[in-house]
This record gives sequence, structure tokens and C-alpha cells, in this order.
Amino acid sequence: MSPSPPKAPLTSVRGRIRAWIDAHADKLGEDVLEVGSRAHEGAWWADNRYLARGAWLGIDMRPGAGVDLVCDMCSLPADMAGKFSGVLCSEVLEHVERPWVALPKLREAMRPGGWLVVTTLTAFPLHGFPNDYWRFTESGLCLLLDDAGFRNIETANAQRVSFRLNDHGENGITSMSCPMHVFAVAQC
Repeated sequence: MSPSPPKAPLTSVRGRIRAWIDAHADKLGEDVLEVGSRAHEGAWWADNRYLARGAWLGIDMRPGAGVDLVCDMCSLPADMAGKFSGVLCSEVLEHVERPWVALPKLREAMRPGGWLVVTTLTAFPLHGFPNDYWRFTESGLCLLLDDAGFRNIETANAQRVSFRLNDHGENGITSMSCPMHVFAVAQC
């Protein structure tokens, strides 16, 4: 087990992501698949291998530090079927062309009773890696997980983004907000 990264404050974006992952890390078990494991220079907050209690396999679509196997989560190797006690998918789904295809594939890679831990975005600036396709609500993520065959789904959101806009042409400006991130845990 490697040392844990420094703690970001809970008032920060990364602090809330890290807190969700840490709070549910015990569900991952001994054989973990981390999706989107490539370490980006200076992204100390994204190092999750310190959670490993056993085998940890990191996959990404591009090679780099933290990547054990280059592959697309929509077409995992056949020998991964039923192999993992847990899957960590943090800040990845927004970059997946077809998350409704990817989530069932992740479920197929899991053992019965295993857990998936997810963090993703609701409102956040667009960013590559290499592309940025989606934003999710709690109900949308829950629906995708349910359609993929997961059960015992729990969702949460973190941090708010405020908007000031003229919503329907009314006089004046309306203040609204929505979550920045949405999180989930789901059982196979």
C-alpha cells in the first residue's frame, strides 16, 4: 500500500471527490480495477493506488504513469469477466463516448456482490482527455447504473455552482445553482 496523497480541503473540488472515494474505498475489496488511471502531471489528487489492499489494475485509453493496461472500457478484454471485487471510475464518465455501453461492460468485469465507486460532473468547465462529452445529474447517473444492472445504488452531489440569468424573459435576473459533481456507489 502506497502512502495517501495530501488532503485537499473539503471546500475544494478535489477535496470533495477525494472524501467520497475515501469514504467508500472499503467497498472496493482486494482486486480493484481503476478506470482512467493515467496520472496527469501535477495531479496528486488523482492518485488512488494508496487504497489498494490487494491487486490493483489501472486502465486508460492512453499509456502513461499509473496505466497497467491500455484499453477502452467499452471493450474490455474477455479475461476480465468476473475478475474484480471493485471498480473505481473517478472523473471518467464525462470523457466516455457511450457511457450506456461502458457501464454494463464494467459490471461484466465485476464479481457478484462487488462495488462500483463513481465520481463525475454535473457542472464544470469543458476539458479534454482527449474529449469531453457529458454532464450527469444524480437521477441520470442512477438511471444509467440501474439500466446497466447495478443495484443498491446510492448517489450524492457536492459543491454548488451559482448562475445568474434571465430564465424565461422575466424582469430582472434570477439566481440559481446546481451541483458541480455527482457521485455514486452501486453493487453488482
